[in-house]
Amino acid sequence: MELDEFKVYWQKIQQQENEQQKHTPETLKQLIMKTITTLSEIQQKNIFWNNFAKAVCPALIAILLVNLGINYFLPSSITGHNFLQSIPWVIIMVVFAIITMWASKKNEEIFNIDTTTNLKETLTKAIRDFKKFQILSNAIYVFLFPAYYWAFIKLLLNPMFKLTDHTTLWVCIVLTILSYIANFWYYMAKFHKRFKSMEANLKELGE
Repeated sequence: MELDEFKVYWQKIQQQENEQQKHTPETLKQLIMKTITTLSEIQQKNIFWNNFAKAVCPALIAILLVNLGINYFLPSSITGHNFLQSIPWVIIMVVFAIITMWASKKNEEIFNIDTTTNLKETLTKAIRDFKKFQILSNAIYVFLFPAYYWAFIKLLLNPMFKLTDHTTLWVCIVLTILSYIANFWYYMAKFHKRFKSMEANLKELGE
């Protein structure tokens, strides 16, 4: 065997040995700990928003029901709109609050997993389920955001500002766009890098 051929052969042998020794018990432990730490960071944010929704949304529903009662007992000359006009707007905002609580709870439940089981398969499924649910929730909020903003303006702001329907429509469109921009920014800032890190760790664990 010539010298150049021997060098090539020896490099291949070393490469194979390095690949076989790539995941020692210590490196595996480090990978698993990094993955679990990233999972914990993601779940802390999901728990925060779920707790926030559980605190704010019931309070919003209570305020809306009180507002509906006020519109029932007081004349429209004082409240700015009558009881029957208020009902559809209150229903829209209550539906928004209920769906927001459901979405926040679902986000938390997706990553509420048992890390003692097959970590790679469990987390791969959780990431896939989370991304699918984000697509579903974004599709829902395409309709829910403008409906909520419309109801909010009509019920709570119009008695004071008397906005026209045309102005209200454009305000709702702008607020919906801003809401999606804020959601996208938050996802990229708080979730995207962590998901990439977790996926890289899981890929390495599977090698």
